[in-house]
Amino acid sequence: MRELVRAGIGRAGSVRDGRRVLGPDEDAFTLAATALERVRGPRFGDRTPVRVTVLGSLPPATDWAISVVLERPVEVVRSVSGAEGFDRALEEARAGPSGDAVVLAVVAGGAETASCDGVLPTADGERDDAAVAVWFGERGAARSGEALRVGDTAGGPLALASELYRTAVREGRDGSWGGPWSVTPPEGPTVEPSKLRALADLRPTAVSEGAYVPRPRYLENLPSRWNFAAERCRTCGTTTFPSRGRCRSCDRAEGLETVGLPTDGALVVATTVIGSGAQPTEFDPQVGALGAYGVVLAEVAPGVRVTLQLTDASPGEVRIGDRVDTRLRRLYPMEGEWRYGRKAVPRRPPPRSSG
Repeated sequence: MRELVRAGIGRAGSVRDGRRVLGPDEDAFTLAATALERVRGPRFGDRTPVRVTVLGSLPPATDWAISVVLERPVEVVRSVSGAEGFDRALEEARAGPSGDAVVLAVVAGGAETASCDGVLPTADGERDDAAVAVWFGERGAARSGEALRVGDTAGGPLALASELYRTAVREGRDGSWGGPWSVTPPEGPTVEPSKLRALADLRPTAVSEGAYVPRPRYLENLPSRWNFAAERCRTCGTTTFPSRGRCRSCDRAEGLETVGLPTDGALVVATTVIGSGAQPTEFDPQVGALGAYGVVLAEVAPGVRVTLQLTDASPGEVRIGDRVDTRLRRLYPMEGEWRYGRKAVPRRPPPRSSG
């Protein structure tokens, strides 16, 4: 028998008609990645396999990437979507004999939401584009006061709150760890439907004309690209990012340990705006449809800085001295597939709690 350990929610970053909707650089996988990041627990510290039950609109072609996001080996299984399927998946994950299990439900993109109808409704019955990840572990895995950690709970998944609460009741737990759940107006940039339509036909078939990255090299660097994996030298204490197999200070290849740099709360130390004609050719469709975009240089740890494209914000909105969080988003199509990487999002005030 397992117990409920953590839960996380990834909501779309744009707003249209009072609902959270996919932005131009979002899809079902980016929503799933955000939810999974919020439940994965210790960074790079556990290689125990985990079973992930997927419901909703996450394409099977992305199953391999779940292991990269969770930083663990995974077994991915598909389940029947809908409210009943979600509840059944939660119960099966809870009732397992040993090991860790995750239930992942994804609602993304127009008519696809029907495949997960009833799982993630908003207060007025409409559905946000969102993903929910619920982690179950062996009894004793959740320490006192940390039975459930939920990120970004405002503005939507009331059905999830209900399901989690019912699970908590079955487990004999107090409901306070799973709430209070609040509904506040969604925050984020308002997206014009015409701009979304302008990118709707973009498919991952474009040929690179600029910063070409072969797929093997892209895959090799995913721990750093996606999870901010760095190497700390036990000899001189230097942190090398991105990971490269040698210390950037003393050049030693031995005595390196993998560490995860913070993916949220980076300090902006420089900003710029990339206007039409200045972008790498991979971003031509984005600039053609949406115009200029912002770029920030952010310090994610002492002495470690990374350049990030800004998303979910207008160019110039983020300034030097601001804090930004990061999310996994689409970058550009290359070699017949989407390439993903982390982008900076403005750090917004935490949602208000109720009662």
